[in-house]
Amino acid sequence: MKSLTLCLLVLISGSCLLSSNAKTITDESNSVSYEEVELYSDDGFLKTVEKILMKVLTTVRGVNCTMKTVADILIATTKYVDSIDACGMAVPKEVAKIVKCCKDIIAICDDIIHLNSTICAAEEDGKMTSGKCFLKLLEATMKLTRKLNTALKLIAKLPANTEACFVDATNQVVESYNNFLPNINKCIDEM
Repeated sequence: MKSLTLCLLVLISGSCLLSSNAKTITDESNSVSYEEVELYSDDGFLKTVEKILMKVLTTVRGVNCTMKTVADILIATTKYVDSIDACGMAVPKEVAKIVKCCKDIIAICDDIIHLNSTICAAEEDGKMTSGKCFLKLLEATMKLTRKLNTALKLIAKLPANTEACFVDATNQVVESYNNFLPNINKCIDEM
């Protein structure tokens, strides 16, 4: 009986620690050291994304849903790069910039998926994600969001006379990128 009581106390303490850790991260985001300090810019869009991710990444269910959304982005981006290559003609410099950005997106998605299989893998049975998993996923997902935003801005600058093959491939990836945040919101609705 004493060991059961002790286990319950440890479990309650751990859950309180996770809650207070998430609250500290929310209230004092400047104290967290991220790879890119600009993740916490004054940009309202990124602040909104950050709030959404803070909510969704605190549960295992939210993390798994986010992983599926990241996998969708990875598939769409890989198809885009392949489609550009399949056009079989010289790639204009504007499209080349988008492809370079997309290759960065592929690398970030790959990092996020591997985080799920390493740091976050031990969290399958719990309701709350660990602080380490939460921070790493938040950081990587914010980085992905910024890179998606950059890609969309580059895509918006494509000249009107861009070859149809490039435009068709680009339109497909734009749809996927625009669905990223609504799909993350859907994760919250399903929690």
